[in-house]
Amino acid sequence: MDADISSKPVLDSNRTCGHVLSVVAAPSKKRLQLESTDPVREASITVGKFLRIQRAKSLLIGMVTEVTQDVTAAAREHGFRAAARLDMMGEIKQRDDGKHYFQRGVTDYPAIGDPAALITRDELRLIYDISSGDTIDIGYLQQDASIGAYINVDEMLSKHFAILGTTGVGKSSGVALILRQILDARPNLRLFLLDGHNEYARCFGDRALVLNPRNLKLPFWLFNFEETIDVFFSGRPGVDEEVAVLAELIPQAKSNYTQQFRSGDRVTIKRHDPKTTGFTGDTPVPYRLADLIALIDERMGKLENRSSRMIYHKLMTRIETVRIDPRYAFMFENASVGGDTMATLLSHLFRLEPDGKPM
Repeated sequence: MDADISSKPVLDSNRTCGHVLSVVAAPSKKRLQLESTDPVREASITVGKFLRIQRAKSLLIGMVTEVTQDVTAAAREHGFRAAARLDMMGEIKQRDDGKHYFQRGVTDYPAIGDPAALITRDELRLIYDISSGDTIDIGYLQQDASIGAYINVDEMLSKHFAILGTTGVGKSSGVALILRQILDARPNLRLFLLDGHNEYARCFGDRALVLNPRNLKLPFWLFNFEETIDVFFSGRPGVDEEVAVLAELIPQAKSNYTQQFRSGDRVTIKRHDPKTTGFTGDTPVPYRLADLIALIDERMGKLENRSSRMIYHKLMTRIETVRIDPRYAFMFENASVGGDTMATLLSHLFRLEPDGKPM
């Protein structure tokens, strides 16, 4: 962002509110001593305020993070009554054409004794006013309500970022505002919001597909083997013999399903060794629950030992019981219909195509 500053970046001695006292090991942190020549100016230097430090070729910009009266007796004799810690943000420089610009990061570090002062409105505007076609408007600066607050969408979404604050300061409202503005500016984006506390269900109107326990569909074949066992045995440890049967027959059911092809109205199943397909119990490949039960029943019919047959019978009963349990309807509603694919599921969840609901 280019802008003209009404005056050259030279610090007026009448505006000086302090001097650099020390530069700690972390180069972004500075300690200033604050003078008491102007009580009004001193009172305005609080946490969150911005100060500028004059250097030969630039103005260093920092934010006050701490103010304390912990100053030495010698400093008090020279008129200093407080000290402040400053986190450096960047610097204002001047181009060859005379225009000033703000650059994040510091290349010219301050020295002990350098003067500091509160920044002007023009300097604050130069730092934060980045309005352009690539930005979204999310409000106004807390430090100056006449300056708009903007976010560069592409820069923000290409990085990790966080919105932080204590309870009640408006984090949820801020997130909703930002996401609505992103949807307006980038209608081709897809937003996937995990809303564990159900705060945002009504924030985006008809532009969002709201998934909840009543309409969420996650087919059972999408779960890995451990999760499947956990469901079939209702959270209890699985019976070793039954688990072994499932470990062998679930890959077989997946292999059979993928080999189906239609000839008119007739469905033919080609049986293949699941080892040749690479399927395991963890492979997210569709299969029908009815096919799995049929494989178990077929295996049971070949057994003569009564006790061995009971193992298969109990497993079939266990699967049927879970399948009709309303708590697991989101998994098993279409368990015996077929036709599910990973592409269909992901397209639905991630709005591809969006169908007017990109979130």
